[in-house]
Amino acid sequence: MEEKTSGIVLGGTNYGENDKILSIFTLEQGVVSAKIKGVKKAGAKLKFASEPFCFAEYVFASKGGMRTVTGASLIDSFYTVREDIRRFFAAGAMLEFVRKFVKEGIISSEMFVLLLNSLKSISYGKLDPGGILACFLLSALKLSGYGLGFGDCAECGSRFINRVFFDYARGTFICEKCFNGEGREINLSTFLYLKKADGGEPPDGENALKPLKLLDFYISVKAEENIKSLKELIKIWE
Repeated sequence: MEEKTSGIVLGGTNYGENDKILSIFTLEQGVVSAKIKGVKKAGAKLKFASEPFCFAEYVFASKGGMRTVTGASLIDSFYTVREDIRRFFAAGAMLEFVRKFVKEGIISSEMFVLLLNSLKSISYGKLDPGGILACFLLSALKLSGYGLGFGDCAECGSRFINRVFFDYARGTFICEKCFNGEGREINLSTFLYLKKADGGEPPDGENALKPLKLLDFYISVKAEENIKSLKELIKIWE
């Protein structure tokens, strides 16, 4: 049986001498696995279709429950992310998040659209990649059930003036008066950066290091996942 679907390559693993098993995020079927043959050979016709970030219309042949890529028509390679190391790791963190948080076969059209639009922004936009990544991670965390609350103090409802404390167990922020030792203090500027990003507006021209470190901490503690590309991006910025 043959099928066609458009998808974004999240990554792949080597299979045999020249083949790969790809993880492809599709709009219609969620994340699917598919073997692609001969792509490690020099001059392989479908080599482009096996690369991370590749957005293409794939043709699959299915046999015994296993998909094999038999053809692909490129839609966008997002090649420009490879020309800047910060954009590369920021975009890589997006792929890695989806690969870890979206289970195979689970359809998530909102996550697919979010990933696609974020890759377009980080590839062709002029905004800081850290801000684009922060927007992506906050939206992706919401879709995954780990959303953060950026209102006023989660306990008393007062506005933050000078000191802000992050309750990572609940994903909320509290004021100095309500802080009971659960969580950690963060800079007010970090809170305001993330609040802006949570509103869908990528902060530009502002230092993304501390906001991304907080998101990395929250993902590792609350969701018990490590996004290696995010950690590498943080190292670059430090």
